Amino acid sequence: MQFIIYLAPLFTIYLLMQRDTREALIRGYLPILLLLPDCYHAMTPGLPDPSFNQAAILPVFLAAIWTQRQNWQPSLTDLLVIGFASCVAYSEYSNTGYAEAQNLMFAMLASVLAPYLCARWCLRSLNDDIACARVFVICCVIVSALSVYQFRFGINLWHLLLGPFFPGQGDGWVTTFRYGVARIAGPYSHAILAGIMLAMAWRLARWLQWGACWEDKIRHFRLPGSKTQWVNGLLLLGMIMTIARGPWLGSVVGGILLWVSHATDRSKRLKWVLAIFVVGGVIGQLTLDAYLDIKPGTVMTQSQESAFYRKELMDKYQAIALEHATFGWGRNTWPKVGGMESIDNYYLLLALMHGIVALTILLFVMAWMTTRLIKRGLNEPAGPASLPFTFAGIIAMVFVSLGTVYLGEQPMPAFFFIIGWAEAYLQRQHAPVLVKNTTQKPSTTTSFRHVMS
Repeated sequence: MQFIIYLAPLFTIYLLMQRDTREALIRGYLPILLLLPDCYHAMTPGLPDPSFNQAAILPVFLAAIWTQRQNWQPSLTDLLVIGFASCVAYSEYSNTGYAEAQNLMFAMLASVLAPYLCARWCLRSLNDDIACARVFVICCVIVSALSVYQFRFGINLWHLLLGPFFPGQGDGWVTTFRYGVARIAGPYSHAILAGIMLAMAWRLARWLQWGACWEDKIRHFRLPGSKTQWVNGLLLLGMIMTIARGPWLGSVVGGILLWVSHATDRSKRLKWVLAIFVVGGVIGQLTLDAYLDIKPGTVMTQSQESAFYRKELMDKYQAIALEHATFGWGRNTWPKVGGMESIDNYYLLLALMHGIVALTILLFVMAWMTTRLIKRGLNEPAGPASLPFTFAGIIAMVFVSLGTVYLGEQPMPAFFFIIGWAEAYLQRQHAPVLVKNTTQKPSTTTSFRHVMS
């Protein structure tokens, strides 16, 4: 039954035959990535074990290589992403051998390189940006709406319906509770991962709203209010139902950064935002130190226990990470500290598993892309519908969130898809921008009214 996963590449192959690579990427791969769990795999003898989205991207990737190979001019970001994936794969191979490393090598291809390069090669115009953002947002709106069931009854619908096809898989992903209510995870397996995915969609939804890229009403359904109100409302509800503080804080940081694009004098506002980040960081550190200054005999709250655990992680694992600093210990072979097997900080976990080199490359990719996106946004016409600042806000959100959870499941391919999309945008010499017109819809959205409604 687990081989139903191979329906996913059949679907993208069908779209490749009927349409083109771009359509297969946006209308085939993206919905599979956003709507089907990554924790289920087709255990194929003698081959890597793909998940739904990993299997779906391969035909699109091969088609993209065939159609785009002659026009590709590699950029520094391309080399960095390839370097990150190669470093992680080599780390696992050098620590455990090929038999154990083959699945991680495949994951680096299908969840890092392929999403990045497909977005980098195929998303070439503002029309592509709008179509891609609409599909991304609508899929996450569907996840939010269906996840109300998990919030109310504590049962994940995706695991309930798909679990019987994959016996013995995904059992470790259970519904977690906070403040007496269930935290939604949807197809993303964990509430924090769901928070990251919905926060990505939130930023894209706001860009679409500010660019007037939604119809006034929801097609096919007669519902009160506008389509924008339903989209934003359901996404916000979904983010709240995750009860995931890391993505919440990351969303605030990303929103503050995006605030720069709303100003006429954006350079001046950027200086204010940087000052806010510096002051906020200092205040936040002082507040955290006071919060964790537990007096003897004092009973810690659940939130204090969680924060104290993360602080202890850093203290006890730093020395272990430095013992194998270059390429780490391997994905599952790093030494465990008793009672601290769960590393709730991806930067520490990446250093432990795959070394300082991989960690440095990832952090440089984030900093490099954010800097270039802000510079591009400052050089474009002023307006809230700024795609460069939207991308920068998403990267900032992910950066903050990864201090509380690992980069895995769908957030990994989604993050590198966003990086590839942003790189594609930056490579355009004269990219048109959305400017909201209150009297007339932008003509660039006309051909995408039927992408996903």
